[in-house]
Amino acid sequence: MTELKMAWKRQPDDRQWEKPEGDDPRTLYQMLATSVSMFGDDHCFGYIPSPGMPRIHLSYNEFGDLATAVGKQLAAVGVQAGDRVAIILDNSVEWAALSYGANGIGAAYTAMYTHQHGEEWAYILGDSTPAILAVQNTSVLDKLVAHMPKEASGWPRCGIILLGDEEANEIPPEAISVHAWKDFVNAGRDADMFEIADDPFALNTLIYTSGTTGHPKGVMLSNWNTLSNILCVQSAFKIYIGDKNAAFLPWAHSFGSTFDLHWMIRCGVHINLISDLTKIADECQEIKPAVLLAVPRVWNKFYDRVNSQFEAATGLKKKFINNAKKSAAKRIANAGVECDAVPPKGFGDKLWDKLVWKKVRARFGGNIRFCMSGAAALSPDVASFIQMVGFNCYEGYGLTETSPLVSANGWMGPGTSKLNTVGRVANGVKVTIDTSAWDDPDRPDEGEIVVTGPNVMMGYWNNEEATKEVIVEPGTFRTGDLGKLTKDGYLSITGRVKSQFKLENGKYVSPSSLEENLKLSPLVEQAVLDGRNMKNTFLIVHPNLEALRSAASSAGVSVDASDEAMCKQPEVRNWLLGELQTNNMKAPDWKGYEVAKTIILDHEEWTTDNDMMTPSMKVKLRNLLSKFDEEIQTIQ
Repeated sequence: MTELKMAWKRQPDDRQWEKPEGDDPRTLYQMLATSVSMFGDDHCFGYIPSPGMPRIHLSYNEFGDLATAVGKQLAAVGVQAGDRVAIILDNSVEWAALSYGANGIGAAYTAMYTHQHGEEWAYILGDSTPAILAVQNTSVLDKLVAHMPKEASGWPRCGIILLGDEEANEIPPEAISVHAWKDFVNAGRDADMFEIADDPFALNTLIYTSGTTGHPKGVMLSNWNTLSNILCVQSAFKIYIGDKNAAFLPWAHSFGSTFDLHWMIRCGVHINLISDLTKIADECQEIKPAVLLAVPRVWNKFYDRVNSQFEAATGLKKKFINNAKKSAAKRIANAGVECDAVPPKGFGDKLWDKLVWKKVRARFGGNIRFCMSGAAALSPDVASFIQMVGFNCYEGYGLTETSPLVSANGWMGPGTSKLNTVGRVANGVKVTIDTSAWDDPDRPDEGEIVVTGPNVMMGYWNNEEATKEVIVEPGTFRTGDLGKLTKDGYLSITGRVKSQFKLENGKYVSPSSLEENLKLSPLVEQAVLDGRNMKNTFLIVHPNLEALRSAASSAGVSVDASDEAMCKQPEVRNWLLGELQTNNMKAPDWKGYEVAKTIILDHEEWTTDNDMMTPSMKVKLRNLLSKFDEEIQTIQ
């Protein structure tokens, strides 16, 4: 059996975090070079090149050579230190090679989502003024051409890198070159070596936060911003050389890039790209990952799917499930830990685990050592269920502006995690609670979370005014999030300063955690709670249309055949509202005045295409409220 070995020692709790020291990497490219020297022929990436094909693998040596070739050719075509390299690609080996190649020559990468609107691409490119741009395929280039300036001066001066085997269809202005990826890489292998950048405080990436209002802002993160996050958690979690992960978080988002890419490279992990987001569990069964990072929506769907199957079980199978639940609950209670998985002990305990929970774990390959959840609040019910299944599941907190990690459960060691918190603040980071930013007399210990540390961004690109609004002083950032710190140093997130609203009776409502609670219902896909300056709260819900139709019909409600008509039926709305009030809007999570008295159903899914969601999957509240403004005005 292969010995499990960590690549690095855990960082001392008392080390300084102002700058790199000792053998710390100074840039991401230097970090990659160290990993290549350490892990050489070990697998670095695994990916499926096209549907139906087997997964192929790239070693650390091969990926290091590729990233260096990309850096050499970027320099050869005129990209310089301090320039930006723009990326409109899905997660891929090419995405990673461009980010590391750019970093090697001292340029910064700025990544966008392939499903963004063409207008957003054009805005980001106009704001960041990259020297070169890589695009996923001809359809992305076609959409880009339709939204970009007709003059060459409005395009990246060093041209476009086009992935795929198809020739360009719509082409940029005549003076702008289109480089085929394969040709670009081959030329780079023969090009002269560049001077390796060495400034830990130079701009590493521009990540554009997709705000729910206005234009996105370019968050400037230095090498040390990102590296301080990575070094903080190295070997704080059980990641071993050669472990596999299943990577599907978008690398254009800071959670995905920092932890599902760069952290894995640092630790010698075999990164396996999920090729089809609708079949994550299927691909996990093939990959058998030891590490899985995901957002709450993935865990919520897992929770819903498993529990619905449990509820449908009958006879002996139902008895096994009930016994397995009781056995796991008793074992966890006796251990007195939260978030950490507790292995079964004794014949009976091991039997029920084998008959039930082992089969559930097998859905994700049966080899997961730990999971992390981030980007939104994870329901304690879901976290407790995941623990019962037998996974260590740790929730963390952070923002793009903090590189992103501020705090997390799990990194402090076994038995130190706490539900209803996002763990203790990371080493080198300080959190203070500004209670003056919040005036709810019922919650005097809450306030705006203010973060100080090496992870705090340099500022917003080309936006000094917005920077001054949130950067108190260099290294100190006002998050806009509401939270509180316990006496023993655990951080809890209670909402957003700007999303809180006050009812007519003066009571404050913090909707975000309540909305996540609603999404645990198998009948709800998306939900928004509002009611500012109104007597009661109300809900706007995009339901699981198939599940709603089936459940309402089974309950004796006459349901229209059309999805749109069904969502307008008062009988259906009233039935669903009653179900949610009974099963979801319950104490202690919900206070009486928070419980919605009215519900609006939207048959259309909220997406980036209909401008109801940002690329990072946050609801554009203003657009949604505007869509239903006429109906909202009638609410008493």
